[in-house]
Amino acid sequence: MTDDTRDDRPGAGIADDRFAAAPRRDPELVRRILEDPRMHDHKDGFQSCIQCGICTSGCPAARFTDYSPRETARRALEGDVSLLEDDDIWYCYYCYTCQSRCPRGNSVAVINQIVRGMQVESGRGRPHVEMFAEWCGNFYDKGMGGDPHLMFPAVKEAWGEKWAGYMERLLEIRAELGLGDLYPPDDVVREVQTVFEETGFMERLAAVRGQEAPAKEPGGGAE
Repeated sequence: MTDDTRDDRPGAGIADDRFAAAPRRDPELVRRILEDPRMHDHKDGFQSCIQCGICTSGCPAARFTDYSPRETARRALEGDVSLLEDDDIWYCYYCYTCQSRCPRGNSVAVINQIVRGMQVESGRGRPHVEMFAEWCGNFYDKGMGGDPHLMFPAVKEAWGEKWAGYMERLLEIRAELGLGDLYPPDDVVREVQTVFEETGFMERLAAVRGQEAPAKEPGGGAE
């Protein structure tokens, strides 16, 4: 690389693949990562990544998939926009092994959270999160995400007839043990719904489902 072509930006040119076309780089991607509140304790580590690879050496996802924390850190620091279309980052388990091992204090797990959010915003990442839409809808409707009765077939297959029998008698067993109702009371559910409506949760859920955002009543709240 000559002086005329050298890129002096932090991280630029680290471990470039000389046999492939250079990726399109966008400083806006770097800015959004740096300014995200989740990066508060990791900004310096992110910008001083030395590509030592210790994050990848301990990453359980990297062991079994094509996901590489080291590559993700490099591409994020370079503003490589191909990250916004990369499905491999969804293999990250958020175990934070990368963060705990990094000698510079970087956290690729946090970087992934930010980039995944950007993928969801663009629509690219929706297939990876749409499976949670029903769970989130249940949380809004009933104050809790899981509906045990929907899990009967999976319970029976995974754990056998004995556990399926327990699940079928779940409400009865809870009553015998004095555990109360399975679902939260109506007033608690209404509080949960208010929080979801005021924080934009319903609009986010609609986007994940590929639907239009719910209309709001004049006094506030979603229909």
